[in-house]
Amino acid sequence: IIILSHYDEFSYAQEAIKLGAFRYILKSELTKTNLETVLKSLDVSSDDPDPPEQKNGWKKQWETAIETYMLSTFLERKDDSSRLKTALPLPEADSEMPECAVFSVSCRTASLPNDAWEKFPKTITVLFEEAFSGMAGKGRYYNHNFHFIGIAPGTNAEKIHTACVQIVKNVRQYYDVLLFIGASSLGVLADWERLLQEAHDARIGCFFSAKIFVALFNGTHVPDKKSEKRSFISYAKLVELIEANQKEAMLEYIQNMFRELRAGKNYTAVHETFIDFLSIGKLIHEKFQLEGKASLSEDKFKHDTFFNLPFIGDVELYIYELYLSLLSTKQNGTASYSHIVKKCIDFIHSDYEHNIGLAEAAKNAGVSHSYLSFIFKQETGVNFNAALAQYRIEQAKKLLTATGLRIYQIAEKVGFSTPYYFSKVFKELSGYTCKEYRDKNGG
Repeated sequence: IIILSHYDEFSYAQEAIKLGAFRYILKSELTKTNLETVLKSLDVSSDDPDPPEQKNGWKKQWETAIETYMLSTFLERKDDSSRLKTALPLPEADSEMPECAVFSVSCRTASLPNDAWEKFPKTITVLFEEAFSGMAGKGRYYNHNFHFIGIAPGTNAEKIHTACVQIVKNVRQYYDVLLFIGASSLGVLADWERLLQEAHDARIGCFFSAKIFVALFNGTHVPDKKSEKRSFISYAKLVELIEANQKEAMLEYIQNMFRELRAGKNYTAVHETFIDFLSIGKLIHEKFQLEGKASLSEDKFKHDTFFNLPFIGDVELYIYELYLSLLSTKQNGTASYSHIVKKCIDFIHSDYEHNIGLAEAAKNAGVSHSYLSFIFKQETGVNFNAALAQYRIEQAKKLLTATGLRIYQIAEKVGFSTPYYFSKVFKELSGYTCKEYRDKNGG
């Protein structure tokens, strides 16, 4: 099932997947090329509708093994980065079975709406099974993350990349969360542990890359063993730089730390360094008795923030902005929004009449879509779209009371694509219809 709609509303896309739709496509974005791509992606047929591995119980046996492995692993591991270890008895692989690829999938799900938690694992499973015939896989929640491990027989690198990119897009469209996928090289299931480690390393490689959500193992993703020792952050040095208002030197100190972390490709080291920066930042915040508003609120120092930052560049930017806020607040005595959030709010105020969204705001601020989405909600308490809609409605109220413009003219002036949608949002946010508001306020 493919749903074509003119309504660019997240709740509609959610409802579509709930009803079993494979895709939700906006008519305004429909082209011959992307329609052909979607139709081709629906072809998941096989010459043998019941592959031998499924007839022999292969799928069920491996899914049980994966589930047992995940349970024991997540109970023992403190984070998502340690080297994998397993001594589980695994099913014997059929000697005639084709080579397989193993997938390691992760998604930060703290922002999922409550009604989506139950169906999200089913969605991931269905998307992979539609993409790879004979797929065996299991998913599990752990510490506000969803992890999925899968095995796909008889595939190839080109198909893996194409299918996984589409899966990432679908999940982003349906749930507005980021999915990261790592795939191993092709191999036999007797080498299960090696393939799983490759898939895991490939997925962690996404974190160190520039906006890549799907990674195929090629050996470059493996953490550098030499990087297991890391440099520690100096509280005294950072206090000295902030007291002396040495902005450039402070930022250089942070950049040097992250340059070393990038070279090492050690996920655990990045995580621990991030926590060190937050802990020292909190001590500096207390030492100078700085105000705790917006850019220096309690939320800014929460360790779990790390898992909302999908790339190492986002982690560095977060620390960079936090310490800029500490420095400027120490200097000026007040803490407002961070530079990026201020820039985003200014963008809303200056361009609200146009067809803008989070993507345009992120481009204007020079940051990623995902980073701006998280940081904006963290500091303002609302998401970007809600803030944009609220500001547009506030401007519409002024036009309703100060002018004689018709509803469709006001809708156009404040950036809504249709008068119907404008009226709907106006009623939701103000509690009145446009006519009721105009009559009540003497317009």
